[in-house]
Amino acid sequence: MRLGLSALLLAISQCLLLSFAYAEEPQNSLVKIDDQLFTKHDELVSAQNAQDEQQNLLAQQQSDLKALEKKSKALDESFIGAKRKLESAYQRMIDDPSIDIAAFQSDYQGIWALVKANQKAILDSKQTLFDLQTKLGSKQSSLEKVEQEIAQLEDKKKRARVNQLKMELQQPKQISVSFTNRCQPSLTLAQCDYQTKELALQKAVKQFRSEISEYTSESALVARNLNNVSLNIHVIKHITNQAGFYDGARYRTLMDVELEARPKDKVACDLLQLESDYCFAPGAQRDFQEAQEIAWVTLSLRSNQFNDAVFIDGVSYGSTPIEIMLPIGLHDVIVQKDGYKPFSQQVTIKTDTSIRAVLKEKSNPLKAGTRFADGLSNDSKAPEMITVLQGKYYTGENASKQVYLDHAFGIGATLVTVSQFTDFVESTNYQTDAELKNTCTALIKGEVTPVEKSSWRDPGFKQYPNSPVVCVSQNDAKSYANWLRKQTGAAYRLPTEDEWEVAARAGSHQKYWWGDDFISGEANTGWSGTPWSNKSTSPVSAFNPNSLGLYDVVGNVWQWTSSPKGIAKGGAWNFSPDMAAADQQLFLSTFEAANYLGFRVVRDIN
Repeated sequence: MRLGLSALLLAISQCLLLSFAYAEEPQNSLVKIDDQLFTKHDELVSAQNAQDEQQNLLAQQQSDLKALEKKSKALDESFIGAKRKLESAYQRMIDDPSIDIAAFQSDYQGIWALVKANQKAILDSKQTLFDLQTKLGSKQSSLEKVEQEIAQLEDKKKRARVNQLKMELQQPKQISVSFTNRCQPSLTLAQCDYQTKELALQKAVKQFRSEISEYTSESALVARNLNNVSLNIHVIKHITNQAGFYDGARYRTLMDVELEARPKDKVACDLLQLESDYCFAPGAQRDFQEAQEIAWVTLSLRSNQFNDAVFIDGVSYGSTPIEIMLPIGLHDVIVQKDGYKPFSQQVTIKTDTSIRAVLKEKSNPLKAGTRFADGLSNDSKAPEMITVLQGKYYTGENASKQVYLDHAFGIGATLVTVSQFTDFVESTNYQTDAELKNTCTALIKGEVTPVEKSSWRDPGFKQYPNSPVVCVSQNDAKSYANWLRKQTGAAYRLPTEDEWEVAARAGSHQKYWWGDDFISGEANTGWSGTPWSNKSTSPVSAFNPNSLGLYDVVGNVWQWTSSPKGIAKGGAWNFSPDMAAADQQLFLSTFEAANYLGFRVVRDIN
């Protein structure tokens, strides 16, 4: 039996029940270690205080010794003076026995006694200093011992944290999952059933991985680092409770899935931001990993194109960017899009893997009006482009000038919008010329007037995400195009005068793409009868496009070309309809920024 279904669409049910059955937690060694650390930190404070006290006593004793030694020098000088006076008195007494030398003898004996006493004090002080130094050494040894014990406990704590996380990660968990699938019409019933069950398993694995961190003791730290590791998830067993069609087309399966993470030893250290050594016992064999059941890992797939189609092992996963869980092993990856050569690669996935698919344009003949959009690195898309072929065209007044374009190119279907320009600014922190000058030009009562504090963010009227960006200079427009070039690898730029007019005319030889007469209400110009006329810009697709598919080639905003002369084309919301004719030009300084001036981009096609 084959299913008459149009395409593979995945509709994921919101019903996902997750139950965790942890084994009884053993006695937590971390609590003991923390208690020991608390006690040791108290000991550390006491030891530090004791050492500081001993150092203070030592410093005081050193100061006292210096004072005694200084006093010793002064006493020595006094003793020498007293000795000289006594010797002089003795000489005089020989000549005159009646001289009394008792006072000189008393001074000599007194100073000598002071010298002897100070010498004893110095000896006592040196002995005390020695004793204090010995005690300080003992206090320092005690302090170093406590510091060493704390370091050992901190090391022990890190290993205990690792062991606890390993235990938590390896606890098996059961998930009840519901998955609904629309199978391709080419699949048999058995194939549809198998595919749905495989996708249900992928959903279970992805859910398991996304929620596992919530059930760890250090959940915040684990969650922050989870995307940088491979958990080596295994499906232990699964039971299908219900499977079959409902609503006539959709196939649904209900499954109970038992899963288990078997991360390599160093993963716990990576999650806790610890050195790898803490995850291995001395002499242990590192990174040894058994794999009895099939492990599941993450495949992240990006592409340089938008709205592509992804097939992995024949199963459709929509368009890039995607992130899915796959079992380790060999997988066929295909990314395709109309007009491009498909990206096809066989990938052996052993761990979490990222792939960027680069789709190249086919060499098939181009068709005028073909639409395409390049993908950006932030998973959004570049402006939608419309193909213009090489060949002979007519430009100028009354389409009297023949030009030859020797190349094909894509031109923006719309003007660059506020939303698109915002993505550029947020990605690069770019400041426009108007922002740097704090001024944007406006047309007030027919006069070109600089308006302070106005820019593309606030041009003087209300804007929406799909409004054309204004108050941008030619330099700003080129910077945006260069950013697209870096994002996509394709050659984006501003259009030349001829490229813009050729695209705007869309083959017409008349003033406007629809004829020579302006039609009220068909474009946003001054005095054109639209809700925005002479008031503001209009959304970029508010009016009918030309036959090529380009919007706003008549009115809304003047559009920068690449001309170094500063030429803009197309007219604007506050200029007369005549100025919006295809051949009209507005000459500006390349640094000019006005609230009636925007741009669209061109992309070269090889």
